[in-house]
Amino acid sequence: MRPLLLLLLLCAPAFAQDRAYPDGRHGNGHQQWHESFYSTLMRRDTKTSCCNLADCRPTQVRAIGDHYEVKVDGNWTAVPSSVIQQLSAPDGGAHVCAPRQEGMNKGVLYCVVLPPDM
Repeated sequence: MRPLLLLLLLCAPAFAQDRAYPDGRHGNGHQQWHESFYSTLMRRDTKTSCCNLADCRPTQVRAIGDHYEVKVDGNWTAVPSSVIQQLSAPDGGAHVCAPRQEGMNKGVLYCVVLPPDM
């Protein structure tokens, strides 16, 4: 019993870090924000929804030189200015709407919401 407890205690910081620093994994955190926030986001290029039931999720953002990057499926991806939404998320955090980053979708972003301080 004690080895199991020790294992759980050692893993706890990793679980907390994943929640505190989302990595933009496809579908992670989507359900919490879908109805109240993601479902209202519209793509600037097509005037259609940014969200396709699992495309939007919380993420991390950073400024690199003259542009922003967001974490999408665990990797940093450059954000074109054309996908940045001109609003803030209810939690004040960064959010990304993008397909699963595989094949032809690698690097594709539908919408990005930046924190107010960026």
